[in-house]
Amino acid sequence: MRYVVGYGPRHRGLDAVNLAATLARSSGATLDLVSVLPSDAPTFHRYSPDDAFNAELEEQGREWLADGLAQVPVDVTAEGHLRRADSITEGLLDAATDPDQGEAALIVVGTFHRVRSGRFGLGSLADALLHASEVPVALAPTEYEPQARVTRITCAIGMRPGNENLVDNAIRLAAEWKVPLRLMSLIAVGEGGSDERRYEWTQLAHQHAAALVDKATAALGTGAVVTSVVGQGHSLEDAVQELDFQDSEIVLVGSSRLAQPKRLFLGHSASKIMRALAVPMIVWPRG
Repeated sequence: MRYVVGYGPRHRGLDAVNLAATLARSSGATLDLVSVLPSDAPTFHRYSPDDAFNAELEEQGREWLADGLAQVPVDVTAEGHLRRADSITEGLLDAATDPDQGEAALIVVGTFHRVRSGRFGLGSLADALLHASEVPVALAPTEYEPQARVTRITCAIGMRPGNENLVDNAIRLAAEWKVPLRLMSLIAVGEGGSDERRYEWTQLAHQHAAALVDKATAALGTGAVVTSVVGQGHSLEDAVQELDFQDSEIVLVGSSRLAQPKRLFLGHSASKIMRALAVPMIVWPRG
């Protein structure tokens, strides 16, 4: 199993390495640190880069990778790779689906750094990946510190059709990583929501979560720790912030129902959840 890690010279590259190392310690995956350089294909543009420029750029890329590999903990196996592509997104997607290496289990990236510590800023790279990738994408919040291992998976569940795939993958990861699984339901009633509506939706959420806890417990077997939690608030952000999260846990969310099969599409609800979280998040492709 391998994870593709987008690495560049800025802080988000280090955040990605730290998260990938945490995940690898739990899963046993190896890391492919990938730095993407502009395509060196010749063009007819009068200012097309020459061989000397391309060689200098490649040397710079190798220095970036050497720096990134130096940040990987000694108990995690990693290699560095340079790729040429028209965009960083394209280069990472090509690396993750390389037929010679086999499809990566995850693409791991940091996010835009001009937000407060521990929060997500969705820059152009993460945004593009979250609307195109056929591989799950793990996002590190700013200034993420590496952990000894993942200690819990929290899976965001909904009552609309199509969420079964995400829950099944959460169960599989909990079994492989040998960690507790928490199923999270969020209730956003809105400022005009009545107490009666809040009570009705909360009861439905608890019933739905209880059924999924039973399913997960049966799949994981004796000794597995499976729990559920329901967050409530005027908005999804409020509902998320009402809950407690461990620094060493991972939150799983699914793609929008608008996504093409086996593709990511970060929906409106997932975007709101991400803005309220202070722990890493994995976005799973639809289907």
